[in-house]
Amino acid sequence: MRIISLLLLLVFSQGAYAQDFCNLLKKEVSPDHTIYDYSSPFDPNEPPAVRVSRSYGTNPDYATDNFFVIFQMTNPLESIYKKTDTGEIEKEEVKLVVEFEDKSKYIDDTIKITHDFTNDRMNAIRTVFYSLNEKSIKEFAAKKITKFSLAGYEQAVPADSANAIQHYVQCLKDVKKD
Repeated sequence: MRIISLLLLLVFSQGAYAQDFCNLLKKEVSPDHTIYDYSSPFDPNEPPAVRVSRSYGTNPDYATDNFFVIFQMTNPLESIYKKTDTGEIEKEEVKLVVEFEDKSKYIDDTIKITHDFTNDRMNAIRTVFYSLNEKSIKEFAAKKITKFSLAGYEQAVPADSANAIQHYVQCLKDVKKD
């Protein structure tokens, strides 16, 4: 009897700590209820390396459905510039590589990487808004990301973040268009 009680206590305590990732998503609806924006939680002052967003419009004249995994990393400022005979110019960078826990990789060597700066302008921020299609939605919803690279600069993804990102993709793929 004591063992059964301990097992029940363990099961219920595990359930108490389980997160409902779908309820953590931020949802915004336009005043006319034709545009719906969803995003995984993040602090703009400390954005995560990977986040998920989906925005869709229900207006038949402007129907849209944009589903993104957003990859972002901070690097030294000088890493986005290249030296030329006339000085330094900003590099045009491409290539996203995503590695999953099963060691499979998702590679897009045509996607453009955008650059920005930290608020103190001391570091560069590389960002990719990776648009998901049906095939990639299935892959990102079924696998956890372990690391990614933008233009050869690599970033590890902590296990708890990888778990959350996988769940956010699962939640957003199932969003019903109101």
